[in-house]
Amino acid sequence: MKKITLYHSPGACSMAPYISLLEAGADFDVNIVNIKKNEQSNPDYAAINPKKKVPLLVVDGNGLTENVAIQSWIAEAFPDAGLLPPDSWDHKQALSYMGWFGAGIHPHITRHFKPAKFTAHEDAHDDLKAKAHVMLMEQLTLVDSKLAGKTWFFDNYSCCDSYFFWIYDRSLAEGFDLSGLKHATAHNERMRERESVQKVLAHKAT
Repeated sequence: MKKITLYHSPGACSMAPYISLLEAGADFDVNIVNIKKNEQSNPDYAAINPKKKVPLLVVDGNGLTENVAIQSWIAEAFPDAGLLPPDSWDHKQALSYMGWFGAGIHPHITRHFKPAKFTAHEDAHDDLKAKAHVMLMEQLTLVDSKLAGKTWFFDNYSCCDSYFFWIYDRSLAEGFDLSGLKHATAHNERMRERESVQKVLAHKAT
């Protein structure tokens, strides 16, 4: 049996692989890295993850970063969970979704949440946040259209669903009005009914 440890910060995008590990029925440990306290920059953590961020998945002493890679590994390590579509084209589409969530949507949330990371000029912060908000909503509206008439992104639940759950949840935490995104909102409500999500949200609240 592999020794699996997820380094997670409540509220961060590490929520996505945390949900997937639970969905897979994996036996794993969770180590909390509180990014609000900048614990990702502590020397002990930086020594195992020089990128100084979460998530980090450590399997038998080997570290893996980036949600697309981590989610893919979970799906491959636990094939019976069906966390990625078996069809080759759909599989690549799932990777495309996760790449989009990580590179095309997540950065807008970060710019809105921490504008000081992108400009030292405080008088530019409001403009940066406003632009990030507009670009985020454009992308979320497009995701909403992809979910029209669907329960999940594919015929069955997949890693894409856990990843987008975090995107939606974090956008809500930023105070964005997502009520107009009826398909994405319905998806979020379905996700909140899953036991895995409820466990992660309970951990988030502690």
